[in-house]
Amino acid sequence: MATDPTIEAGAGGGETRATTGSSPSVAPEQRAQASAATPPGVASPVGALATGGSGARARPLSGGEVESSGTGARPLSGGEAESSGAGARPLSGGEASAPVQAAGADMVARLLAGRPFYISHRMGGSEYPEFTRRGLDASLRAGFTALEVSVRRCASGAFVAIHDWTTARTVRGNNYQIWKTPWSTLRTLRQGAGPFMRLTDIVASIPDTVVLAIDHKTTSSQDQKNKGDLASEKALFDYLHRAFGGHPERRVLWKTFAKGTSAARAKARGYRTMAMLYPAEVAGARLTQWDVLGMEWNAEAQVWKTLAAAKRPTIAHIVTNAGQVRRALARGATGLMASYPSRVHP
Repeated sequence: MATDPTIEAGAGGGETRATTGSSPSVAPEQRAQASAATPPGVASPVGALATGGSGARARPLSGGEVESSGTGARPLSGGEAESSGAGARPLSGGEASAPVQAAGADMVARLLAGRPFYISHRMGGSEYPEFTRRGLDASLRAGFTALEVSVRRCASGAFVAIHDWTTARTVRGNNYQIWKTPWSTLRTLRQGAGPFMRLTDIVASIPDTVVLAIDHKTTSSQDQKNKGDLASEKALFDYLHRAFGGHPERRVLWKTFAKGTSAARAKARGYRTMAMLYPAEVAGARLTQWDVLGMEWNAEAQVWKTLAAAKRPTIAHIVTNAGQVRRALARGATGLMASYPSRVHP
């Protein structure tokens, strides 16, 4: 497997720190509403191999390599090793090893053809600490073939999987600003039961049948003018192009919001885009500018009818139990953004 020596070179840029425009956090629904029944879904994903336990998932890689999604490192080409969190080691010059996967089938098209299709929100973030190895492994074991991942570029250039612009909410007792903090510091922190992950760690941990719904937080929800944030977005596009064999549009669904302008830049590069919308935003939106339309699962029927008229796949967010799934599907959702893998899964 080839490695990319450029992903963590350079600084994170002058990121805009305003929290306005960010997607609102969705608190987990009451656990008592859980249903033991598996909601209706699509067939099991292709290619993911799962074993029991909390993280013992292995898959064959090209050249016969074996990748483990647990805490152990996996061999890379040239004998280099990479692991997430505190186990990671810098390569020469402090740059991170970045896995590269060969361009394959159009997994985004395959995902969106499912009825319903499923995306694991924040990698199971209502059941597990968000964007951690535990949630990633649980999502794959549950049958998800798509993971929603928010990323921000840290001071050393790595793209870190995190929703907020600081660590205050997910790591008690500190308040590091992501854009000002290097990975060497962030990797030492713990979110509940797990360390932070980089996007490179996630790419290294997923089969080549899994789609990433990527939200570049500093440009996804506003008409961003900050040069540092736009440079970060370009660096992300460049990395994804390398990481997925020159055809990232086959593996990545570009996530945005109503006021974000990054969708146009993503579409110019061949990506399909997914807009996460809220009821008040629908009436004034040109819905056909996006390829997938997201809506709150409990939105009124008329809102869902308006989305359906755009003739696009629709996805209900954020569902955590079978009752919400039934309501969303009854209103016309063709996909489900779910954050509790043991309750809602394919």
